[in-house]
Amino acid sequence: MASFAERDCTTGWLGPGTFASGRGDLRVTFCQSVLRKVRNGKKPRGCSFRKKQRFVLLSRPTSPVESRLTIEGHHSGCGTRNRENGKRQRQLGAGNASLYGATTLGTRIFKHAAKRRSARGFSLVELLVSVIILVILAAISVPTLLQAYRSYQLSDAASKLSGMMKTTRFSAIRKNTWIVCYVQQNGTSWTVWADLDKDGNVETTEPQILITGLVQMLDAGSVPPPDAIVTAVGPASPALNVLSPGSVPVGFDQRGARLFGAPPNFGGPPTVDVFYLGNTSIDDLGFRAIVLMPSGTVQVWRAGVGGPWTRVS
Repeated sequence: MASFAERDCTTGWLGPGTFASGRGDLRVTFCQSVLRKVRNGKKPRGCSFRKKQRFVLLSRPTSPVESRLTIEGHHSGCGTRNRENGKRQRQLGAGNASLYGATTLGTRIFKHAAKRRSARGFSLVELLVSVIILVILAAISVPTLLQAYRSYQLSDAASKLSGMMKTTRFSAIRKNTWIVCYVQQNGTSWTVWADLDKDGNVETTEPQILITGLVQMLDAGSVPPPDAIVTAVGPASPALNVLSPGSVPVGFDQRGARLFGAPPNFGGPPTVDVFYLGNTSIDDLGFRAIVLMPSGTVQVWRAGVGGPWTRVS
């Protein structure tokens, strides 16, 4: 903190280019009462002394403003100057003192407050408020995230099942022979694979998927009525035949069309086969349907708990 001269009247010069005047060398005076109040953090007022007692703030080497201030002591007022010039100088000195004092005081207060905040850390109340906010946000977001994750699992299972059917069909066209895609149930899980070697057994070298866990294959009574699917298929098409949830073969010939019945004879009537996917124990999960047309094309449909069915792909 800067110190003050103890003389009754002290004066100095402010060099050219400083922020006070910008006109060159000007004689600067400071009222003792003004700077004392600035130092104590009070609002400065004009000096009311009849004899103009003056002193200046001794310069510090770290202050760019004070380093330009030169001190010269004397014991008399500015009687040699005219009243107008003396008044202008007193106003200039008081303004400089007020500006510097307010800036220095504000800087010290800010640094001290910042140091105290960084030193004391978090209080128990602040920590409890933060924990409560996190709990509220988690309670709001977790159900939504869980529902989105379950819906993603259902859509992923439907996409994999339709992809396995398409893989089997393309393999039959490429090999120019019939190939069967088997759906085999094992308790609450289903293994689906393309039987490329036609031995009826799943091999590690054959394309295969596993449907288990959250997603299950459902029968016709566990899903909304497929009115939209029947309308989209058309009245001239064969009736819907629900293949899930049991073990069934799905055959494709060398042209990619459907084969009906058991291999290798395939003597069954044409139908529009459907696999339903979902979980009846989860109310807001919804349902998916894999529709196999007699031509061999594969469609994916979706529905909410109460329907209706809408085509996805």
